[in-house]
Amino acid sequence: MELGGIAHSAVDGSCEATLRQSVSVRGPGLHTGRVARVTLAPAPAGHGIRFTVHCPRTGTRAEVQAGTAAWVASRMSTALDIGQSRKLRTIEHLMASLAASRIDNAAIAVEGTEIPILDGSASRWCALIDEAGRVPQARPRQALRIRVPFQVNGLHGFLRAEPGDDFTVDVSTDRLPDFGVLRWTGPIDPGTFRTAIAPSRSFGNASLIWRTLLKTRLARTLLPAGARDRLWARSFTAQTVAECRRDPAPARPEHQRPIRPDTEDRMHPRDREPLLRGARPGRVAILLGGRVLGGARFPDEPVRHKILDLVGDLALAGRPILGRVVANCPTHALTFAFLTELMRHPECWEVVPLAEVRHRAT
Repeated sequence: MELGGIAHSAVDGSCEATLRQSVSVRGPGLHTGRVARVTLAPAPAGHGIRFTVHCPRTGTRAEVQAGTAAWVASRMSTALDIGQSRKLRTIEHLMASLAASRIDNAAIAVEGTEIPILDGSASRWCALIDEAGRVPQARPRQALRIRVPFQVNGLHGFLRAEPGDDFTVDVSTDRLPDFGVLRWTGPIDPGTFRTAIAPSRSFGNASLIWRTLLKTRLARTLLPAGARDRLWARSFTAQTVAECRRDPAPARPEHQRPIRPDTEDRMHPRDREPLLRGARPGRVAILLGGRVLGGARFPDEPVRHKILDLVGDLALAGRPILGRVVANCPTHALTFAFLTELMRHPECWEVVPLAEVRHRAT
């Protein structure tokens, strides 16, 4: 059986892998609205996922390894530091697709500073990876296996990893207006990711998008200040969370670890940056009154997209995670804190060859 162009027998995950050939895509970014071109190319074993970023506006070029060391705070997205106070933004959907496809090594060239949002999902990225093909390499693949439960808490939720010999998730969200509690549990493997997670789209509350539009120069030109103020105030009335109809994923206070002040200092951006300038129907799912305008791809599409983002952010660990990840209302900032603090507690994890894990399982 094949997943697009990737055969099951070639995706057992015991060896590193790269792409067979180069593929490219072009499109606007979600937050900047600017068009970028991305080319995925093969890379040697041990290379990892590396971005070479060329900014046409400034003529500058930078190379950055995808990992926690380069992770910088960015509003509503995951970003890497490319130097000179610049970021490569919105990498999470591409990173999730590479990780779920078990692509360990790739050279990624970006002409621009934000990865294209495409249709808001990861389906197009998965299709491009399938088109490129997957080539196993001789180097054994290493995994980060969770040995001791480890949890960090955020303002509205938590993120926890528990021991396990596969990568599974249990993710919920209870802060979407009129949706109650949405929860999805299951394994993350190439097949499940493509069918159950990748098609889910980035989502935005209609009120948030409306507030973003009210900040534009066009709104300031067309609407009197008083009218803008009234519409701004009214947009917050739709933010009340409906009464929960299901239970969210449970927190375990006994496993909670503190987030250190230096990590908290890096969790949230201090600079002003574009937000949702590229948000349009066809690029995001717009939520209003407990509905997805134009129809949902899944009844619980928003929480599936939370998982998509989570998989992409966890890929910045630099190796696959073996364990059960449990979360309620995860955010990019919280996942950054989770990985940063987890790395500071080596007693909670170990690095193991995946071939050894597969052998024990059989």
